[in-house]
Amino acid sequence: MSEEFDILIVNGLIVDGAGSGAYRGSVAIRGERIAEVGGDVRGDARIVLDVGGLAVAPGFIDVHNHGDLSILYYPEAEGFLRQGITTFVGGNCGTSPGPYGDYLGYAYFLYDLFCDVAPHMYYLDRVLPRDLVNERHRELYGWEIDWHTMGEFFKRVEAKGLSPNYVPLVGHGEIRTLVMGQDYRRKATRREVRRMQEEVRRAMEEGCRGLSVGRDYEPGYYADLEELVACARVAARYGGIYTSHSLRTGLRRERRPGEPPPPKAKGVQEAIEVGRRCKIPIQISHLSPLYDVYPAGSEVMTEASVKATLKLIDDARREGVDVSFDVIPHHLTGGIYTSPWLAGLLLPWLRVTGSRERLAQALRMEEFRAEIKASIMSGKWYGLNPNINPNWAAEPTIVSCREERFMGKTLAEVAEMLGLEPIDALMEVLARDPDTKAVRRGDDDSAKLMFYKHPEMMIGIDTFALDEKWECRHPPWYMPNENSYGGLPRYFRRAVRETKTLTLEEAVRKVTSLPARKFRLRDRGIIKPGAYSDIVVMNPETITDRGDQLEPRRYPEGIEHVIVNGVLVVERGRHTGARPGRILYRE
Repeated sequence: MSEEFDILIVNGLIVDGAGSGAYRGSVAIRGERIAEVGGDVRGDARIVLDVGGLAVAPGFIDVHNHGDLSILYYPEAEGFLRQGITTFVGGNCGTSPGPYGDYLGYAYFLYDLFCDVAPHMYYLDRVLPRDLVNERHRELYGWEIDWHTMGEFFKRVEAKGLSPNYVPLVGHGEIRTLVMGQDYRRKATRREVRRMQEEVRRAMEEGCRGLSVGRDYEPGYYADLEELVACARVAARYGGIYTSHSLRTGLRRERRPGEPPPPKAKGVQEAIEVGRRCKIPIQISHLSPLYDVYPAGSEVMTEASVKATLKLIDDARREGVDVSFDVIPHHLTGGIYTSPWLAGLLLPWLRVTGSRERLAQALRMEEFRAEIKASIMSGKWYGLNPNINPNWAAEPTIVSCREERFMGKTLAEVAEMLGLEPIDALMEVLARDPDTKAVRRGDDDSAKLMFYKHPEMMIGIDTFALDEKWECRHPPWYMPNENSYGGLPRYFRRAVRETKTLTLEEAVRKVTSLPARKFRLRDRGIIKPGAYSDIVVMNPETITDRGDQLEPRRYPEGIEHVIVNGVLVVERGRHTGARPGRILYRE
């Protein structure tokens, strides 16, 4: 006699994803769908999971992710699955794994490869010839980036298989690169914009669910509003979505004294205007306070900044613009990389000298120090620019150094101790111990918790699909950001257990049914009969991230089982090797 179900989860606390009250019950899975849900589901099953009262929730949906290209290299995506992510939205910030022509846009995941083929001191050319990239790619991986369209890329992914589900967006930056090549630092012509529109149309017909832009990066920085509107209108005709890494820092390159960054609020207003004109849903990426508080530390002023930021969202929604936003879980670190080496602040000169020890040797030369300081003060290096961030020296705290008197102190405090300017203090510390490590410290995540309360807030971890060994060969020897392994567990730990900012039911809704509705993922993000069986079994009392800035590559605790499309992918905290994920094409 055959089993009635494939998987039966019993003795669980069902958190359905819709925001309804949790209840004790069971979930029965047949094939890729949920067959029954209730207080006492009975029947035979091939696999029975008695979860002992743990929470049973829909699989988490990460709405801002860069795992699309890296999924070819790490198809099991352990960093995603082991923190409960069963579906990720890729192609954000204007970058996607296509469409490609003779030139390839800078793929962050391939940092080492791009450094190999295009050595640079300050800034990498973000558009490189495909042949140049592929020559080194063959040496490293044994195959070429040979696809051109998003559809061709999808076939490569499906042939290899993947553990999570992947929601594809097409990047405006890749389309601009395809049309304009290396001549992208200008306004596009009408003819070029028409070609961009055609590429958006092709990508949408191949199954992409929307268009993303990266307005702080090349080549998307050089687009004007009319170009963005023209491209978004095409995506809107296909029922697509527009995700915006809004213009908030300005182009992340040299900035001379007296050149202020753009007002952060204008970047969000631009995205809302695209939604207004094109009648397209808008997703604001990694929203944070848009009005700076200086000096920091005032709860009243921080709250006012958050409220003013959210007012932009709420006013647009009252007007009828479908705008929502996502937040990166870690309040101190975000983005795709992290590096604990203090020498990374002097990255251009670290690249030239080639090692931390040789940088320290060079720093014994007064002329070398003088040249570094002159370059920094002129605004040539974005990574350390006091013209942009005059309080930069108060951020890194030294946690490893041969000079014990520097331990536990910020660079600003070391500068005061030594009677030096902060830049001189930085160079002095590195000359004495080039292997000094530093972290950012701070316990105040009140602004992030305020954002969490908004009914249209979602979570995006902003990282790659990786394993626990990945790191870069080139300075500053990047490792993946902590969110790569524990972003969602951190969200639940802070938002639910420690601060009680959200109920468990509401916290789950914001990473399940809410993003499923926004990205039109039918029958996902909810536990009900007929829905796809993407399910996470977690312990709300123990769920937590385990990585830190010194060693981010640690898997979290509290995620016991993960099911994707009816297949057990994580069992008792371990990846089973299964690859049941799918590309969730536009319907």
